[in-house]
Parts: sequence; structure tokens; C-alpha cells
Amino acid sequence: MAALSVALDLTEGQRAGHALHTAYLALKLADRIGLPQETGRAVLYTALLKDAGCSSNAAAVTRIFGINDQELKARQSVAGRSMLAMAYLSIRSLPNEPLPLQLRRLIVLALSGTRERRAVEELRCERGADIARKIGCSDEVAQAIMDLHEHWDGRGLPRGLRGDAIPLLSRIVTISAGLDIFASVRGPAVARQVVRERSGSWYDPDLTAPLLELCDGGLLDELASPSLKEYVFSADGDRAIAFSDDAHIDRIASAFADIVDAKSPWTGRHSQRVAAIAEGLARRLGLSGDRLRHVRIGALLHDLGKLGVPNTILDKTEPLAPEEWAVIKRHPQLSREILRQIELFAAVAEIAACHHERLDGKGYFRGLSAESLGLSARVVAVADVFEAMTSERPYRPAMTEERALAIMRKSSGDHLAAEVIAALSDVDSLAA
Repeated sequence: MAALSVALDLTEGQRAGHALHTAYLALKLADRIGLPQETGRAVLYTALLKDAGCSSNAAAVTRIFGINDQELKARQSVAGRSMLAMAYLSIRSLPNEPLPLQLRRLIVLALSGTRERRAVEELRCERGADIARKIGCSDEVAQAIMDLHEHWDGRGLPRGLRGDAIPLLSRIVTISAGLDIFASVRGPAVARQVVRERSGSWYDPDLTAPLLELCDGGLLDELASPSLKEYVFSADGDRAIAFSDDAHIDRIASAFADIVDAKSPWTGRHSQRVAAIAEGLARRLGLSGDRLRHVRIGALLHDLGKLGVPNTILDKTEPLAPEEWAVIKRHPQLSREILRQIELFAAVAEIAACHHERLDGKGYFRGLSAESLGLSARVVAVADVFEAMTSERPYRPAMTEERALAIMRKSSGDHLAAEVIAALSDVDSLAA
């Protein structure tokens, strides 16, 4: 879960490891205020999954503010909470936008920005809570994720909860996340000052004092400790969210596939559909056991790295510029880097990494050729292309299955594997 949380860090515009650091700080704070040890599990999963809903509002954030969603979220995390501050960030990030368009954007933000921002945050919070439940977290954790953006003085979002009406778990993780973000961006001294200044407004004053006392004792220095992960994982000593069988692993992979697909309105259930097609193809081609399972999980998580791609690129209707293509071509590499941190996913990481490779060596990101691409990778590549071609995209309408198959057959042998394409017609409910 810690490894997969890195993908959430990326889409939130934070550095890799932010969720893990937040979990450490939150666990230390929970211990300092005397919460029972069994509460640690809820603290851990709330912190690791705190941004599980962040992809669901990426497209809306881009539409409202007109800029890179990750850049805006990263800047917003160290800015004020007023719409004026948000508008200023938006205009500053669009220096080349014509003045009339900038004025129009400011007017729209002034008239409806607060309402739209509340709706965007509500979507994010609800989606995050739903993902937590799907993974198997308790209702306590799901509710804490739902209320993470509420503020002590009642001026947070989406519900405007005040004081003790905000779950304690939410208050602990929120102040811990803020401390880590400011420490990484502005430095420890500024981070402590911000926590002090926001006491009683953003943050629970009864949590501010003990957290600052921990900082006086070197808490932020501990984030560089090699034993940090061991301490964090000890909070779930009996593995409440089990990883003991294929069903549990599939449930978590499926939840993260939903997070990926929620990032763009054009991807819908892309990862789930690719997984269904790939699993059908794999069975048809005789794969079973671990190899079949690896194909399914690899298909579910093949686009995990797209959480690191801004929606200004993902949802663009015009042809991409060379520098934008370079960003797109990084996503299989990001998928691999995240997944290979999970020991059980070594094979899955390679399958996900290869979904844009070609048999003739002209694919990306490594330019692998036929001899380096096994059957599992070929299956997921075909499933991905077929699903994409038969789905609507911002730059073209969906193709019929017949037209997609005809085009794919023409590319067999140099781009896609002929034997896998041949099996497509034998797989039922390809685009269901």
C-alpha cells in the first residue's frame, strides 16, 4: 500500500513518499496524545489513502483554473484557502494567456468559483472514501478521508464542519500532512511557524502544541531515518487489510485502477476493460495460474504512471507538442518504478512497463523488440490498443470493433502480436 501511495503523491503534485511521511508524523502524534495502540491501524490507512480521491477532480480543476492540475495542487498546498489566492495562482501560471481571457477567467472564478470548488472537493472526498471502502478499510477510515479538508474554524470543505464535529482521525492526519508539505517545500522552520499560525483556524489547537513539542525533539529529522518504514508498518502488525490471497490483491489492484481511470473523463473504466479483455485473451492462449493472475493485475495497473501526467496533456484535443509527448512517454516507466517496489509485483511491473512497446522496437519507453516481449506483455498491449480504439477520446470518436480489428490486423507483426490479435475474435464481450 505504501508503494502504491506514491502514485497518489504524484497526482497531488507532491514528492514521492509524502503519504508515507504523513503516516509517520500522524502515528507519532497519535502516540503523543495517548491514543490506544489499536488506533494506529486507522491512522496508518487514513494517511496512506488520504489522496485516494485526488484523481477524480483533476479534470475539473484543469477546467476551472485552466492550468496543470498537479502544479496548481502543489502550489495550493502551501497557499491560502481564499478564492483570491487560487485565482492569483491561476493567472500567474498562465503568463502567455491573452488579457481578455485572463479577465474572463477571473470573472468566472469570482461569480462561481467558490461553488465549483466546493463541488470539486466534495467529489474528491466522496471518491476517496469509496476507494478506502473498496480496498477493505473500516468505516472510520473512510469517514476520516471524507473529512480531511475540513478546518477547525469551520471554513474548510466540503461540508464546513467545525471543531470536534471533525473526526479526530481527520484532524491528526490533516495537520501531519500540512507539516510534511511545508517542511519539504519551505523548510522545517517555516513548517513549524505555519502550524503555529494555523492553530485554531485550520488545525485543532489541542494537536498543534504536542506536534510542535515533537518537532522540538527532532521529529522532522526522523523522516530521513532508514527505520521509518518499519515503524509505520508496525502499526498494522496483524495485517487487518489482508493480502493473503488473490482476491484481496485483486481488490486493491482494482481500486487503484479506478483511481487511474477517474483522472480523465475520457478513460471511464479503461483499466477495468483492458483487464477483462486481457484476461480473456490470456485464457484463450493457454495462460493459467500465476501467469494469468499477473496478466490481470498488470492490465489493471498498466496506466498507474498516468497519475503523474497533467490533465492539460491527457485531455488535450489538439496534437501534442514534442515536450508533451515526452511527458506521456514517461508513464510506463513511472508504472514500472512504482510497481517494482512491491515484491509480489515483480512480473506485474514488467508487464505494465511494456504496454506501449512494439515488436519492431519502435515503441516506448525502452524501445524493446520482439525477443524481449513475452506473451503476457503482448496480451496486455493488444488489449490496451483494442480498448482504446473502441472508446471515445478527446481527439476522435470511438471505432466499431470491426474497424478496430481491421486496423490492428494491418499492424500485426511489426506493432502487435498476430497470434494475440487472432485470438481477439474468440473472446466474448470484448468491450462490455
